[in-house]
Amino acid sequence: MTIAGIALSAGSTIANYSAQSKIQSARNDAMAAERIRQNGLDQEAQALNTKSQDSYQDFGAKEEQKAANLAEYFTGQQVAEPSQEAALPTAANNLVIREEAKQRGKAKAFTDRTGSALGELRAFGDLLGDNSRLQARDATQIGQIGGFKRGSSNVLGYELDAANQAGGGMKMFGDILGGLGSVTMSSGLSGGSLFGLGGAGAGVPKVGTRIPVPTPRPTLGALYGGV
Repeated sequence: MTIAGIALSAGSTIANYSAQSKIQSARNDAMAAERIRQNGLDQEAQALNTKSQDSYQDFGAKEEQKAANLAEYFTGQQVAEPSQEAALPTAANNLVIREEAKQRGKAKAFTDRTGSALGELRAFGDLLGDNSRLQARDATQIGQIGGFKRGSSNVLGYELDAANQAGGGMKMFGDILGGLGSVTMSSGLSGGSLFGLGGAGAGVPKVGTRIPVPTPRPTLGALYGGV
């Protein structure tokens, strides 16, 4: 029984080691998955941050392009034709016609210069406003990514708790083997046998054990006074 107890205890140790290995493997997988998630979210946040910083590169060239776009918009507006009542009477004199065309050209040149100047004036503010709106949007997305990172970190605790149950069945089996091994080894050390038949020294009194002496039964003569 002592040998059987040692074998059961060894089996318990192996089972517990296997259970602990499963638990550790599951915990490592959970931690690795969390690192992958966190790294992916960090890369997204870094990409947004880099895009926001790049929006201010070559600011001068972008400002010139914005001024040109605004000037084209302002100078490209078509002036509405006046109504028939407000229109100037048509003239048949060539001098009048040429003078009218000359003045219209001067007015168009003035409006073009004004539109170009207005485009240059508004280019800086418009470009800065566009960049600020894009930055605000990127900052909102970065904040959302930060929320995802916190949520993922909170979920990791539950994943680790689930990983701790990965070797539950094997651990229970190891505990059972350990209990049986302890009981069997204690019985074997106390002189028991595996099949309940006793060991080699079964039935032999131990050294120092007091052997009881049977008391003889009284005879009839002793009971009646020696008759």
